[in-house]
Amino acid sequence: MRLGQHFLKSREVARFMVEAAGLTGKERVLEIGPGRGIITRLLAQRARKVIAVEKDRSLEPYLRELPENVELVWGDILKMSFPEVDVVVSNLPFYISSQLLFALPPVPAVLGLQKEFAQKMVARPGSREYGRLSVSAQLRFRIRVLRHFPPEVFSPPPKVWLSVVRLNPNRPGDWAASEEFIRRVFSYPNKKLDNALKLAGYPPSGMDKRVRELTPDEVVKLARQYS
Repeated sequence: MRLGQHFLKSREVARFMVEAAGLTGKERVLEIGPGRGIITRLLAQRARKVIAVEKDRSLEPYLRELPENVELVWGDILKMSFPEVDVVVSNLPFYISSQLLFALPPVPAVLGLQKEFAQKMVARPGSREYGRLSVSAQLRFRIRVLRHFPPEVFSPPPKVWLSVVRLNPNRPGDWAASEEFIRRVFSYPNKKLDNALKLAGYPPSGMDKRVRELTPDEVVKLARQYS
């Protein structure tokens, strides 16, 4: 095992993710990190074309003789231009989930993510899990957590559960302009908003809330105010 990878071995999970994508046979699908190809081969049965991007060349023996409608690309997706696709279906490598999440093209996605990460994505304002990830994710996507799976669906099993989530992109705009504000202010999630604003270099707002209690809409309004 290289790059901290845990390889999906459960056909149940693979089938669930492919079914959740709702493919009609017309789509171009991107899979990031096909690993040993368990999802890739199922996608090939449902999609017009699958573009599978894999960084680890040691996995080549597992990815030989893929179906003809699979294009296997060797490389680091974070250092490449994303191909034009209709949907993303991928069990994302846990250690770069955040980087990949916010680099995705603006298309629907079904993703396998670490359960704790998925819970932070959908956390509500004021909760312990709510923070910068929650706000940024909820501004970018409409998010549904579909199902959780135990560590044993991987080989070797990690110490965490897997969550399968479906993302539908929101229109770009407010969230793109809000990113710097979110990064600076949510560095102080437990502070009163005006104290956090001062530390982040902004004037006071007059709102009697802690940073962690701000809704995504309130964050956007504040970001506009201070832009």
